[in-house]
This record gives sequence, C-alpha cells and structure tokens, in this order.
Amino acid sequence: MQIIFYDKETTRLKSEKKGTTILETALKHDYPLYHLCGGNAKCTTCRVYVSDGISNLSNRNEREQLLAERKGWPTEIRLACQTEVFGDIGLRRIIRDNKDLKTVTSESKSSKTGEECFAVILFLDIKGFTSFTESNLAYDVVFVLNRFFHEMSEPILNNGGEIDKFIGDGILAFFQIPNETGSKQSQAEEMQNLKTETMKSAIRACLRMFDQLKKFNIEMKDRFNFTFDIRLGLHAGNVIYGDIGHSEFKSQTVLGDVVNVASRLEALNKKTNTRFLVSDVIYDTIGTSLSIDKKVITKLRGKSDVMKAYSVIGFKGKDPILFVQQYFDHLNAKNPNWIHNYENKLESFRNKKVNLENSNETTDEALIPLHQILESIVDKLGNPKTLKKVISKLANHYQMLSIPRENFSKLVSVFLNSLEETSSELWNNEISLVLKEVWTDITIQLLES
Repeated sequence: MQIIFYDKETTRLKSEKKGTTILETALKHDYPLYHLCGGNAKCTTCRVYVSDGISNLSNRNEREQLLAERKGWPTEIRLACQTEVFGDIGLRRIIRDNKDLKTVTSESKSSKTGEECFAVILFLDIKGFTSFTESNLAYDVVFVLNRFFHEMSEPILNNGGEIDKFIGDGILAFFQIPNETGSKQSQAEEMQNLKTETMKSAIRACLRMFDQLKKFNIEMKDRFNFTFDIRLGLHAGNVIYGDIGHSEFKSQTVLGDVVNVASRLEALNKKTNTRFLVSDVIYDTIGTSLSIDKKVITKLRGKSDVMKAYSVIGFKGKDPILFVQQYFDHLNAKNPNWIHNYENKLESFRNKKVNLENSNETTDEALIPLHQILESIVDKLGNPKTLKKVISKLANHYQMLSIPRENFSKLVSVFLNSLEETSSELWNNEISLVLKEVWTDITIQLLES
C-alpha cells in the first residue's frame, strides 16, 4: 500500500498497516508534513489535496467534517491527521513552506479557502464621475460617493446579493448559489430553478438601482446642480470564491472569467449607448421575462468568440416585488404622511385594557416608528432572510400596541383600505390584487413569527 506525494519531486511512502492515517505514515518516514496542532484536527495545516484513490480513504469523521463545512472544502481536500488509508492514493501537500504556513495560519475560522460556485456577477460604474470630482471639494466628493454607494448597495443587499468590493467609483457585487442544493435526485432541476430565481433577483436589483438613482439625483440637482448616471453589466457562471490577499490583510472575493466578462459588458455600454447589458447566458435562461430594447453582437476584449449582449429596460410582465416597491415610491412622493391613516385605523383593534397594563413596557421595536418598519419590509421583499427579521419587528410592534395576534389577519384589508384612501389617484385593480397577494404572504409570516 503506497501513499504518493506529488510535490516538486514524487515521493512514495509505504504503509504496512491499513487504517493508518496519512500523517502517521508521513511522520514514520520523516516526510515533512505540517501539523501545528499535533494532529488533533484543531488546525488545517496538515490538509492535503487527494488526486488519486479517494475511494481508498476513510469517510470524514465528525471533527474533520465540521472543519470542512466551515471552510467550504471540496471532497478532495482532506485532513492528513484524521484520514485513514486503506489502499494506494496520490496526493499533494497544500502547505509546503513557511510562506504557505503564514498564509494558512492567518485564516480566520470562518474564512473560505477557495471554492467554486455559480454566481451572477454585477458590475456598476458611474458615468461622468470624473467631472464631478474636478469641480467639487474633496470632502463633498467623498461624502457624495459614500451616499451614492449606500443608495446603490441597498437594492443589491435587499435582493440577496453581496457586495464584493467598491472599486473607485464602481461596485462589484454577486448573487451566489450554494454548491449543495438538496437531494441528488432533484439537484439538477433544483439548481436550474435556483439559477432562474437568482438571475431574476439580480435583474430586480439592477432595475431598483435605477429607481434609487432617480431619487438620489433629485438631491444631487438641488445641492450640487449635478446628476449622475450609471452603467451596469451582468453575467453568470461558475466563479472561484475565497479569501484573497496578504496574510494580514485579506478579503473574500470572486474570481474568474465570468467576473471579467461582467466588467467588460459594463464597459461596453459606453460604446453601444446603453445603460444595462446582460450576457447571452442570462438572456438564454430568463430572456422571455425581460423587456429588451437592443441586441448587441460583439467580441469582448480578451475573448476570441463573438458573444451576444442584450440591453434590458425592465421585466416584460409585472414583477410583484418590484411593482410593490415602485408603488410605494410613488406613494411616498405624493403623500409622505400616508401612514397616519393606517395608524388611526389600528386604534379600533387595540385591547385598551392590555395596553394600560403594558404602558410602562418598552422594546427596541416600540421605539421604531411603524412607517419605518413597513417601508423596511417593502425594501426587503426580495431577500427572505432579512425580510423575516423585519416581519418579526412588526409583530412585536403590533403587540406593543396591544393588538391581539388573532387580529393580525384582519389587518390585511385594513392596510389595503388605508392605502386606497390615501392614494386614490394611484390605486387600481391591478395594484390592489398584487398588494393583497404580497401582504397576505407577509401576514402568514407575521402569524408564524
């Protein structure tokens, strides 16, 4: 039985006894294999990459599995101190010298050592930002750029995306799909559904960014007599995700050709006089639900093949989440005090006796105005994880108002009636049906919170 190390030189180590760990065999032959914790699965310095004979290894034990899940390791990466050998294998060390060791020991417990995943990559750049920097004070430039980044980042985060980094006056963001998605039998179908939903979330985030830009530019025009425009590029595919950088200064980032293509699509907007280009990968998956005003056939810099890009101006049909968010944009612009009507209607549902008993009790949710909670719910409709937390705040707020939980379901019609009364010029059957569907779903979560 042999363990073959494919390093600078191929080294073959014989193991006489089946069930001996990789580390034990290496130590017996004085082969240099780091193990700073003494072989107790308390570090990752002995990890190896198994290229041959992986079926001849023991399954991960509980301690190794815990580390593997935390680090996002593929099946080929194993801890030498925990992995028993039952046949011939071929592998290579990951930690080979002191520089490697310094890199690895700088990793935090939650850091990613490198994994491949499917992601939608978004690049954003401000059009004409240089002219703004040349005509304004440094303080104003930094202040405005930070405000801009906040406004543009919210739609990304509220639709399940992550900010990778801010690059000058641009943003690199991604919408990631985890590698493991349910049972093996349904994995392919489930993955395709996840890709579709993730792409739609990314599109919604981009369209929402244009909405945010309109509001941002109103302030910019008033304060600086200047307005911004943005260019967006969107592509999807497999990327590498992990902690990159100096041993003492790392950040999680996405790498790969998909990232480069998204960047070049963003830059292509300038030549094609467009604002938002998506790749053929995205169009081929969800193109039937997108409204397109231009198709571009191009050869991107650094690519030999011709590819198609599509200028997106919206969804073809009504996207319920975006539709509701845009309705509230119009409502807040026309009647920012709409919440007062709803608050007045809530009075009839309050248990006054309970209210008197609890009058001295306060919570963080009680201190948050109701309109802020409701607006936060609307903003986060595209991100179920964060939405759940805000809905929980709404439940606590209602309870602090002494509204019994059994009355929560009745509040759907009350809320819709108050909106209709305060926005008659915006109200129609379509918005009524969509809002009822969305707010009923929220109320179900409200009752479960």
